[in-house]
Amino acid sequence: MTEKKRGRGRPKGAPNKPKMELVTERKQLTNDADVYEIFCQANIVAEESEENAVNGLRTFNDRNGAVRFLLQWVYDDNIQSTLPKGKTPYNQDDSPATDLAPTSLRFETRQFKYFVTEEIPQIRRETMWIQLLEGIPAKEAELLELVKEKVWPFKNLTKELAQKAFPEHIN
Repeated sequence: MTEKKRGRGRPKGAPNKPKMELVTERKQLTNDADVYEIFCQANIVAEESEENAVNGLRTFNDRNGAVRFLLQWVYDDNIQSTLPKGKTPYNQDDSPATDLAPTSLRFETRQFKYFVTEEIPQIRRETMWIQLLEGIPAKEAELLELVKEKVWPFKNLTKELAQKAFPEHIN
């Protein structure tokens, strides 16, 4: 008698598991919106109008400089992470709201250069990375982990759209 094999993973025909849970309803963003919220809203707007999404990304980049840096990191082939591959072990920030987190990605953009260059020793780079992930809101940290691996969860925010928004920075 043969035993029925039990499959591993997702069954055939099942939809792919999303890379990250995204906001799907449109809302008005505040001036201090975090990067995750900006990209979620731009993703929704890009379905209807690419031009409006481009204008929104430019506008919010003036308020939150991390927008351009993340798009550049994920879409520019010349930028490669110098951090180890895979999930980073860190303690996620459990603040009930993003504005209650110790810091935000928009204040930490000056550190990005250390994660894509060999300027500082590897152990210091990894320590800085973990400290950054622990200090920013949980959704921003989750997004940053994906960007590090060059995985982009926003299907409507394409490389072409990013190039239209920031032609001088994204090749």
